[in-house]
Amino acid sequence: MRKSGPAPPEGKGKGFSPGSQAHLLYNLALKGALILAAPAWIPWMALSGKRRKNFTDRLGRRLGRIPLPAKSHRVWIHAVSVGEALSAVPLVGALRERLPSAELFFSTVTLTGQEVARKALGGQVEATFFFPFDLPGVSGKFLDRVGPHVVAILETEIWPNFLGECARRTIPVVILNGRISERSFRGYGRVRSFFARVLTCVTAVAMQTEEDARRIVALGADPEKVSVTGNMKFDVTHSPEVVTPFLSWMRKEKERGGAWFVAGSTHEGEEEAVLSAFGDARSVNRSVRLLLAPRHPERFEGVEALCRRRGWEVLKRTQISGERGESSSPIVLLDTVGDLLSAYAAADIAFVGGSLVPKGGHNILEPALFGVPTITGAHMDNFREITEIFTRGEAVMTVRDGTGLSRRVSEWAADPSPFQEMGTRARGLLGKLRGATEKNADLVIRELSRRVGKTP
Repeated sequence: MRKSGPAPPEGKGKGFSPGSQAHLLYNLALKGALILAAPAWIPWMALSGKRRKNFTDRLGRRLGRIPLPAKSHRVWIHAVSVGEALSAVPLVGALRERLPSAELFFSTVTLTGQEVARKALGGQVEATFFFPFDLPGVSGKFLDRVGPHVVAILETEIWPNFLGECARRTIPVVILNGRISERSFRGYGRVRSFFARVLTCVTAVAMQTEEDARRIVALGADPEKVSVTGNMKFDVTHSPEVVTPFLSWMRKEKERGGAWFVAGSTHEGEEEAVLSAFGDARSVNRSVRLLLAPRHPERFEGVEALCRRRGWEVLKRTQISGERGESSSPIVLLDTVGDLLSAYAAADIAFVGGSLVPKGGHNILEPALFGVPTITGAHMDNFREITEIFTRGEAVMTVRDGTGLSRRVSEWAADPSPFQEMGTRARGLLGKLRGATEKNADLVIRELSRRVGKTP
């Protein structure tokens, strides 16, 4: 497998260009599924319009209502949600530095991803917006409004209509930081012939590992288009010297004698285990406090209610005004989006959620960046490579269940020294694994220069 230029376009009826047999069959199946599911999704949309933040506006934007007049060379970067958006931050920085006059646009699928992107990217991109629905006509309308010269998609997001419309307009599409879990590999394998046709619309594929590369080739990607560039999540950067008001507040609370146990990106079924572990740790060391950060905003109220039912006093992040104020509340609920990295910077120990329940886990590199000793559950499928590397380096600790979590957090509360050494190893290991971002930026710039003749 090596890096190479785009393969020649295939004739009509082959591949997945609009008008091909595979394209028509896909949209026929999609329309049929929408009709059959109408009794469920029509009431859901009506209810969401009342309950969800800016739902109607977001719906319109995903159907193509984006006023973006074309001006210059354009790069469209897509990251589905929070984790991908954060891993894209160094990529955006590298492209902004190397393409100072180009216009960069950024899309996500989820609301939390959008909020994180806007906060993390600041003025580095011209606009952020929601990715279009993969419906006939909508993707083409979006592409005509945005007018990208190259599209970069993070972590193997495959949208057949969108990719087909890019191919019809000869817009290069590069997949960056690609990965395919064993579960996804089995699922895609059931429709390998269709998946292979869709992949003909992709110009270049940069996978995280050799195993990821092998899997996407087995699913029909052209080996000449596939390369292994590493994992951009290793390049996450955030200087501990850049102090946010919330980070300052947490550090001042530590100066008063507290020790922070941060449980980040937790899912339903995990908060109970975290609260039990916290209670056991408090029985060993009364200075321990919990910063609890549920993954999804719609669960904030439910998690707060759970804490109170368990007899804990709770202070919400939104009740904290900047750096000011003191609190003796044992639990702080992070009911905002975008502050978790600051919380990790002040943590004394961290648990990364989505791992005690089968959700695939979340990014352990964020606490590692600050040398924080980190515990996960066994369900880290979405971060397989990272977890294996850190486990071999004795830089992360894995537990099987809530009982194991309680035991480890209690051990830390009694004697933090061995855990601090683990955090130091994690930070050192992270420093040795960086470099994927520049390789992926090279791919984007290469395809942009091939499309426009020269880069700005």
